[in-house]
Amino acid sequence: MKEEMSSVDIKYIINELQSLVGSRVDKIYHDGREIRIKLRTKEGRQDLILEAGKRIHITTYIKEAPKMPSSFTMLLRKHLSGGFLDAIKQHDFDRIVKIMIGDYTLIGELFKKGNIILLNSENRIVAALRYEEFKDRTIMPKAEYKLPPARENPLDVEWEDFKGIIGKEQIEIVRALARKLNMGGLYAEEILMRAGIAKDRKANELNENELKLVFETMKSVFSEEPKPNIVYKNGQMIDVLPIELKWYEGYEKQYFKTFSEALDEYFGKITVEKAKIEKTKKLEQKKRQILATLRKQEEQMKGFEIEAQKNQEIGDLIYANFTFIDNLLREFRKAVEKLGFEEFKKRIEKGKKEGNKIALLIKSIDPREKAITIEIDEKKVRLYLEKSIGENAELYYEKAKKAKHKLERAKIAYENTKKKLREIEELIEEEMKKELNVKKLEKRKKRWFEKFRWFLSSEGFLVLAGKDASTNEMLIKKHMNESDLYCHADVYGAPHVVIKDGRRAGEKTIFEACQFAVSMSKAWSRGVYSEDAYWAYPEQVTKKTPSREYLGKGAFMVYGKRNWFHGLPLKLAVGIIPYEGDEFVVCAPVDAIKAYADKYIIIRPGGMKKSELVKKIKRVFEKWGYKMREEDIMAVLPPGNGEIIEIKG
Repeated sequence: MKEEMSSVDIKYIINELQSLVGSRVDKIYHDGREIRIKLRTKEGRQDLILEAGKRIHITTYIKEAPKMPSSFTMLLRKHLSGGFLDAIKQHDFDRIVKIMIGDYTLIGELFKKGNIILLNSENRIVAALRYEEFKDRTIMPKAEYKLPPARENPLDVEWEDFKGIIGKEQIEIVRALARKLNMGGLYAEEILMRAGIAKDRKANELNENELKLVFETMKSVFSEEPKPNIVYKNGQMIDVLPIELKWYEGYEKQYFKTFSEALDEYFGKITVEKAKIEKTKKLEQKKRQILATLRKQEEQMKGFEIEAQKNQEIGDLIYANFTFIDNLLREFRKAVEKLGFEEFKKRIEKGKKEGNKIALLIKSIDPREKAITIEIDEKKVRLYLEKSIGENAELYYEKAKKAKHKLERAKIAYENTKKKLREIEELIEEEMKKELNVKKLEKRKKRWFEKFRWFLSSEGFLVLAGKDASTNEMLIKKHMNESDLYCHADVYGAPHVVIKDGRRAGEKTIFEACQFAVSMSKAWSRGVYSEDAYWAYPEQVTKKTPSREYLGKGAFMVYGKRNWFHGLPLKLAVGIIPYEGDEFVVCAPVDAIKAYADKYIIIRPGGMKKSELVKKIKRVFEKWGYKMREEDIMAVLPPGNGEIIEIKG
């Protein structure tokens, strides 16, 4: 199974990632060997993942960020956040990527263990994922960054150079291509398969025509049009490729529009599986320990059961042969008293040789314990000469009794262990049900009105507001018509607000739109609780000024009568509302949210940081069963800090 990208993969993905050039760096996250760069592009949010020694591509699999950012994270954020991605390149044909952001370059080394290194404009190392020293280069703060020794680039190599490099090699042609031209074994085999050249032939044994065929086939393979695909074997992913390979002819394949999508699906699924394993790793280890304890307890119980049964049977056997064993004990005692144990043992051995039946019954003699072991009914019975037959039988019954007690205690311990096993299995099941710390960012196609701030009035009218100068301009020029109404707050930096089909709207809708205008203005960030706003007709709004002065983007003049609302409260609600077959998180005047949602959160200007307010709102929604992204909540809230004043639900 493929675990890292090849030089060929990197060539194709870097070509594809040129679409990110010009994007703005929003935030950077670091976890283990990987960093994720959250970008703001023309198409919206894009997340670029760079994993040392493995991969680079756009991802929709988002890991939960560590609670405490690492020092490496903080350095990257300090120097790169807010910057623009100016270029992204592959160094020659190597597994090295350069990402240029402002005055800094982020190096992704995707070979061996790999590394991620931040360089300044003087090519000096600012920070690195891992610091180390090699023979020919050093990865340390302030050291000059040196690239690893370069190898021949198959994309640029000319025929004469190719012939000189490959034609003199005394190793197999497949190894010569893979090593000397840095393409890896798979593509070397693909080229030879297409060229019809046996891979095990020595490179220096190929004639010029054969070498020329290999050269031309190589150029053809590396200029092939992308056809991204994941290769499956027996239902399992085994490779991800930017082009179709003859090597995998007949294998099941899944095709993608972009190589990023293919890489994301491939590595994303691996990441999720690893996350699942990691999530329950300690619990599974505990489960294995408990299972081992159960097996040991089962063996112990079996041993106690056998011991109890064996001793019970011997005790019963003694009483079943009471007269015979009682006589034996008396005779043995007399003999030992008369002869002593040593002489008694000699007599018994002699008796065995002569075939004496009583002597043959005796299996062992223990002078120290003054005990004799005999065999009756294929069972060995140890008899103590100084004890009566009843006392000898009682010894076995006592052993059986103790074994039974041990068995009962072992059964209780066994049941307790089984209970622990059930509990750990339930915990594993619960953990698997919980949301993983890796989530796939499902991209829903945005509706046209989502370009703006928006809500539905309590009377059912769509109300739109600009987010910035560009969307303010677009809203008035492209989306306001004569059937609408225009609203604006008497505050610097307030958005333009349009009530669609507003001429039919009642006073309640107009009031809510004007309240929205003041709440989404800079009045909120100033912490005031009320402001003034007005409404007017679309024909009153224009770019024309009396003195023909130029109005900047997003600025408009309003002529004629303004219909004022004074002392509008800066108070909004956040809720989930249904609209056009979807559910949206919306921040709007309380009555507007209340009309569509049973549960909502009321907010106003306050001292809590916006990021903390977002987290608090998210936790409330999660209690209500909604899985929300922080950025979706952040996008709908007014500018500046705030506070929750009431939770309805």
